Amino acid sequence: MGASNRQMKPNPPPIGRFHFTVHPLYCIFGGFSDPASPKIYDKFYSERGKTSEWTEQMRKISKTFGTVLINMDRGDWEKAFQSAKDFGSAYQKASEMVPEWKDLFDLEASENFIASIRSQNLKKITQLSTKVGKTFTQCYQKHNISVWTRYHWPSTQTIKVLDPIDEEEVNYDQFMHRLSSSLQNIAIHFDQQKYNESWKAIDIFSKRFRGLRSVCSKCHVTEWTKNSTTVKDFFVGDDIIVALQEIKKTFASGSPNTKLFQKKMEYVSKRSCKMCHLVYQPPAILQRAWSSTP
Repeated sequence: MGASNRQMKPNPPPIGRFHFTVHPLYCIFGGFSDPASPKIYDKFYSERGKTSEWTEQMRKISKTFGTVLINMDRGDWEKAFQSAKDFGSAYQKASEMVPEWKDLFDLEASENFIASIRSQNLKKITQLSTKVGKTFTQCYQKHNISVWTRYHWPSTQTIKVLDPIDEEEVNYDQFMHRLSSSLQNIAIHFDQQKYNESWKAIDIFSKRFRGLRSVCSKCHVTEWTKNSTTVKDFFVGDDIIVALQEIKKTFASGSPNTKLFQKKMEYVSKRSCKMCHLVYQPPAILQRAWSSTP
């Protein structure tokens, strides 16, 4: 590219800001196909709650690359070139941090990208930034979900819950099975027109449902304030208890309302059970799969 390129105001390459779209299904199945892959990260995540060296390095790569684009947009090619060299150094270091992933890094493309900044060749800058960016997309698609699950999602397998009905402490899976059965019993008794039994099942489920709140606090330990909506309020809120109480009112009236019953049970299922499962079950499934892998 000639002098005309130097006079153009560059548009940052679309991939340049390291905003990559990750397909969740691809990531999840990628994690299943290589369940041991996150273990190579253990040295970077030895202290839970502390930002890992790897994360800091990724931030440095993203920041230096973004600085290149900003300086290009300002027409300050000298600073853009310096930022590009900083990016190259950060990219090089990252490629050495996880030897198992060295093939995911394109060091030649990184060097050529720096050279394109020096020559102010906009066409090559766009091509090479896209090429370098694809190395991150490939890495993210293969490893992001598995790393998040291993290091950022506490495992439910260590959680114990006091069952308020049987008055015994059980593991999380056992408690959730009992909670599910309690909810199912409400509908089974109702369908059989055993309304007294359905009433009792509502009471049992409600007690276990309230007991589930203690599970939330195992992980969400800093959210318990009076003036904010917490995880507890969202997934195991009083609105669920209110919906069940409205069912009981129709029992007390002597005229159980099938339409209202179905509406309220559907609300409980979708508003609490389904929403909670959509958020928390995927990582739990992965963790169980890894724990059963020799």
